[in-house]
Amino acid sequence: MQPLPCELPLLLTPRLLLRPLNGQDSADLFAIYGDPAVMRFVGEPPFPELATVAQMLASVERLLATGESLEWGLVELGSGGLVGTCGLHSFEGELRQAEVGCMLARRHWGQGLMGEALGALMGFARELGLTALLADIEPENLPSQRLFRRLGFVWQGDTHYRLRLADGIRGCRE
Repeated sequence: MQPLPCELPLLLTPRLLLRPLNGQDSADLFAIYGDPAVMRFVGEPPFPELATVAQMLASVERLLATGESLEWGLVELGSGGLVGTCGLHSFEGELRQAEVGCMLARRHWGQGLMGEALGALMGFARELGLTALLADIEPENLPSQRLFRRLGFVWQGDTHYRLRLADGIRGCRE
Protein backbone atom coordinates (compact mmCIF):
# COMPACT_ATOMS: atom_id res chain seq x y z
CA MET A 1 0.00 0.00 0.00
CA GLN A 2 1.25 3.47 -0.84
CA PRO A 3 1.55 6.12 1.87
CA LEU A 4 -1.66 8.03 2.49
CA PRO A 5 -1.74 11.59 1.17
CA CYS A 6 -1.36 14.48 3.61
CA GLU A 7 -3.90 16.41 1.55
CA LEU A 8 -6.97 14.93 -0.07
CA PRO A 9 -7.00 14.94 -3.84
CA LEU A 10 -10.07 16.27 -5.61
CA LEU A 11 -12.13 13.51 -7.23
CA LEU A 12 -14.63 14.27 -9.99
CA THR A 13 -17.66 12.31 -11.18
CA PRO A 14 -20.27 13.37 -13.74
CA ARG A 15 -22.41 15.05 -11.04
CA LEU A 16 -20.14 15.44 -8.01
CA LEU A 17 -16.90 16.95 -6.81
CA LEU A 18 -15.35 15.08 -3.89
CA ARG A 19 -13.25 17.55 -1.91
CA PRO A 20 -11.94 18.14 1.61
CA LEU A 21 -14.48 19.31 4.17
CA ASN A 22 -14.16 22.77 5.70
CA GLY A 23 -15.88 25.13 8.11
CA GLN A 24 -18.06 26.58 5.35
CA ASP A 25 -19.77 23.17 5.16
CA SER A 26 -21.04 23.37 8.74
CA ALA A 27 -24.72 24.05 8.01
CA ASP A 28 -24.88 21.36 5.31
CA LEU A 29 -23.07 18.86 7.55
CA PHE A 30 -25.44 19.61 10.42
CA ALA A 31 -28.42 19.02 8.09
CA ILE A 32 -26.98 15.56 7.34
CA TYR A 33 -25.56 14.50 10.72
CA GLY A 34 -28.42 16.07 12.67
CA ASP A 35 -31.09 14.15 10.72
CA PRO A 36 -32.36 11.12 12.70
CA ALA A 37 -33.27 9.28 9.48
CA VAL A 38 -29.73 9.65 8.09
CA MET A 39 -28.16 8.65 11.41
CA ARG A 40 -30.51 5.70 12.00
CA PHE A 41 -27.96 3.01 11.11
CA VAL A 42 -24.76 4.82 12.11
CA GLY A 43 -24.63 3.70 15.73
CA GLU A 44 -24.38 7.26 17.02
CA PRO A 45 -27.13 9.74 17.87
CA PRO A 46 -27.85 12.67 15.55
CA PHE A 47 -25.75 15.76 16.22
CA PRO A 48 -27.64 17.77 18.86
CA GLU A 49 -26.40 21.20 17.77
CA LEU A 50 -24.41 22.98 15.08
CA ALA A 51 -21.37 23.27 17.40
CA THR A 52 -20.94 19.48 17.17
CA VAL A 53 -19.92 19.90 13.53
CA ALA A 54 -16.83 21.87 14.59
CA GLN A 55 -15.77 18.92 16.76
CA MET A 56 -16.33 16.56 13.83
CA LEU A 57 -14.28 18.73 11.46
CA ALA A 58 -11.43 18.89 13.97
CA SER A 59 -11.51 15.10 14.23
CA VAL A 60 -11.54 14.71 10.41
CA GLU A 61 -8.49 17.01 10.19
CA ARG A 62 -6.64 15.16 12.97
CA LEU A 63 -7.34 11.73 11.45
CA LEU A 64 -6.12 12.93 8.04
CA ALA A 65 -2.93 14.32 9.59
CA THR A 66 -2.22 11.03 11.36
CA GLY A 67 -3.03 8.91 8.31
CA GLU A 68 -5.94 7.16 9.99
CA SER A 69 -8.79 8.36 7.78
CA LEU A 70 -9.56 10.13 4.51
CA GLU A 71 -12.91 11.94 4.39
CA TRP A 72 -14.38 13.82 1.43
CA GLY A 73 -17.36 16.11 1.13
CA LEU A 74 -19.68 15.39 -1.80
CA VAL A 75 -20.52 18.60 -3.61
CA GLU A 76 -23.23 18.55 -6.25
CA LEU A 77 -21.84 20.22 -9.37
CA GLY A 78 -25.17 21.77 -10.38
CA SER A 79 -25.99 23.47 -7.08
CA GLY A 80 -22.55 23.69 -5.45
CA GLY A 81 -24.09 22.39 -2.22
CA LEU A 82 -22.60 19.73 0.01
CA VAL A 83 -24.91 16.70 -0.15
CA GLY A 84 -22.92 14.04 1.71
CA THR A 85 -19.63 12.59 2.83
CA CYS A 86 -17.63 9.47 2.09
CA GLY A 87 -14.27 8.20 3.15
CA LEU A 88 -11.74 5.48 3.74
CA HIS A 89 -11.08 4.51 7.36
CA SER A 90 -9.51 1.82 9.53
CA PHE A 91 -6.61 1.13 7.19
CA GLU A 92 -4.95 -2.25 7.54
CA GLY A 93 -1.71 -1.74 5.64
CA GLU A 94 -0.45 -5.29 5.86
CA LEU A 95 -3.75 -6.59 4.45
CA ARG A 96 -3.97 -3.60 2.06
CA GLN A 97 -7.59 -2.91 2.94
CA ALA A 98 -9.71 -0.14 4.41
CA GLU A 99 -13.28 0.42 5.51
CA VAL A 100 -15.66 2.60 3.52
CA GLY A 101 -18.05 4.99 5.23
CA CYS A 102 -20.65 7.27 3.66
CA MET A 103 -23.55 9.57 4.49
CA LEU A 104 -26.00 11.28 2.15
CA ALA A 105 -28.56 13.99 2.84
CA ARG A 106 -32.03 12.46 2.84
CA ARG A 107 -33.33 14.74 0.09
CA HIS A 108 -30.77 13.14 -2.26
CA TRP A 109 -31.55 9.49 -1.53
CA GLY A 110 -32.46 7.37 -4.53
CA GLN A 111 -30.70 9.56 -7.14
CA GLY A 112 -27.58 7.40 -7.61
CA LEU A 113 -25.24 10.04 -6.20
CA MET A 114 -23.66 7.82 -3.57
CA GLY A 115 -22.97 5.07 -6.09
CA GLU A 116 -21.22 7.66 -8.25
CA ALA A 117 -19.17 8.94 -5.29
CA LEU A 118 -18.21 5.46 -4.16
CA GLY A 119 -17.11 4.59 -7.69
CA ALA A 120 -14.62 7.49 -7.55
CA LEU A 121 -13.55 6.44 -4.05
CA MET A 122 -12.96 2.86 -5.22
CA GLY A 123 -10.79 4.15 -8.07
CA PHE A 124 -8.71 6.17 -5.61
CA ALA A 125 -8.41 3.14 -3.32
CA ARG A 126 -6.92 1.20 -6.24
CA GLU A 127 -4.42 4.03 -6.83
CA LEU A 128 -3.35 3.70 -3.19
CA GLY A 129 -2.65 0.03 -3.81
CA LEU A 130 -5.52 -1.25 -1.68
CA THR A 131 -6.79 -4.65 -2.73
CA ALA A 132 -9.94 -4.85 -0.59
CA LEU A 133 -12.58 -2.53 0.81
CA LEU A 134 -14.85 -3.35 3.72
CA ALA A 135 -18.26 -1.99 4.69
CA ASP A 136 -20.22 -2.45 7.91
CA ILE A 137 -23.94 -2.32 7.06
CA GLU A 138 -26.73 -2.98 9.52
CA PRO A 139 -29.14 -5.79 8.54
CA GLU A 140 -32.11 -3.39 8.49
CA ASN A 141 -30.35 -0.94 6.13
CA LEU A 142 -31.62 -2.52 2.92
CA PRO A 143 -30.94 0.44 0.59
CA SER A 144 -27.25 0.49 1.58
CA GLN A 145 -27.03 -3.28 1.21
CA ARG A 146 -28.45 -3.02 -2.32
CA LEU A 147 -26.05 -0.20 -3.23
CA PHE A 148 -22.95 -1.98 -1.97
CA ARG A 149 -23.97 -5.24 -3.65
CA ARG A 150 -24.45 -3.36 -6.94
CA LEU A 151 -20.91 -2.04 -6.51
CA GLY A 152 -19.60 -5.60 -6.15
CA PHE A 153 -19.36 -5.94 -2.37
CA VAL A 154 -20.08 -9.45 -1.09
CA TRP A 155 -21.75 -10.22 2.22
CA GLN A 156 -19.28 -11.89 4.62
CA GLY A 157 -21.71 -12.56 7.45
CA ASP A 158 -23.25 -10.48 10.21
CA THR A 159 -22.92 -6.81 9.11
CA HIS A 160 -19.74 -7.23 7.07
CA TYR A 161 -19.34 -6.74 3.31
CA ARG A 162 -16.11 -6.99 1.31
CA LEU A 163 -15.04 -5.89 -2.15
CA ARG A 164 -11.98 -7.41 -3.77
CA LEU A 165 -10.33 -4.68 -5.83
CA ALA A 166 -8.09 -5.37 -8.78
CA ASP A 167 -4.49 -5.57 -7.69
CA GLY A 168 -2.94 -2.25 -6.81
CA ILE A 169 -1.02 -0.15 -9.32
CA ARG A 170 2.26 -1.68 -8.22
CA GLY A 171 1.20 -5.08 -9.58
CA CYS A 172 1.37 -6.79 -6.19
CA ARG A 173 -0.61 -9.95 -5.46
CA GLU A 174 -2.50 -10.91 -2.34
